[in-house]
Amino acid sequence: MTEKQALAIDQLDKGGTLPIMPNSPLFTSQKSRWRNIHLAHFRQPAWELPEFFTLQHTIVWANLRQIVNVEHFSEGRWQKEQYHPNDFMGAYIDIFPAHQNHKICWDNETEFTQLHLEPTFVSHIAHESVDPEQVEIIFKPRISDSLIYQMCLALKADLDVDGSGNGFYADSIATTLAAHLLRHYSTHKYQLRQYEDGFSKHKLQQAFDYINAKLCENVSLTAIATELDMSPYYFCRLFKKSTGISPHQYLIQQRVEQAKQLLRQPENKIADVAMDCGFANPSHFAKHFRKYTGVSPKQFRQI
Repeated sequence: MTEKQALAIDQLDKGGTLPIMPNSPLFTSQKSRWRNIHLAHFRQPAWELPEFFTLQHTIVWANLRQIVNVEHFSEGRWQKEQYHPNDFMGAYIDIFPAHQNHKICWDNETEFTQLHLEPTFVSHIAHESVDPEQVEIIFKPRISDSLIYQMCLALKADLDVDGSGNGFYADSIATTLAAHLLRHYSTHKYQLRQYEDGFSKHKLQQAFDYINAKLCENVSLTAIATELDMSPYYFCRLFKKSTGISPHQYLIQQRVEQAKQLLRQPENKIADVAMDCGFANPSHFAKHFRKYTGVSPKQFRQI
């Protein structure tokens, strides 16, 4: 009798729906502007998963109403863990490396979120320091990591009810998350290069010009970094050292400034202004506009 092969699960291709679980996700980032990263939130009954592996690195955190006992088989042995409703206070997460086989079962209804990160993206973050072929993330069940936990919650909060999200914001968090995984949860503890100084005046202006030319587009952090011939991680660090704000904050500020100019023209509809300035939808536009101006787009027109 031939042994069953582990199922290969591509989360980015299938929208985060694991075909080995009974219930579809309650919501996902499938319709968002995110790249290289995907989020799916589930509520599942007691269940046993067949042996599988994912093509992405996966981070899981639970939101429980009762104690759940979990048995997990990986690397040739079974492990038992008990998860509690107050685990969120300890920022407990599980890290599952890509291409590593797992079998999992749990004994009670559970609600949990999965965050999937593309391995090629993680390797790209490290390319200035290491050989991408040597990047290997370590399996870590039920560990406490407040930084990863807060980044995961921020990504979850970025998704609206309709599943839209800010692609540039997700890029920024994914970049920080990948660097953190490389430093703390890889076979080699990579020391990513630190920069004491920021950009040269010419390089900073190059970054400004590129971002300002792409305000109305779904511009990616990777595209900007590539334009400046560096990894997204180092671009973010150098940009903040030079300006005091993140690339995402600068992008939103410039979009809001452009929106203010368009709103002064009464023939422009607010919904059209939102799209022309690169916001995902009018809701995102209104949220960021109020944050930076203190008033809604409609109120701004009445000033």
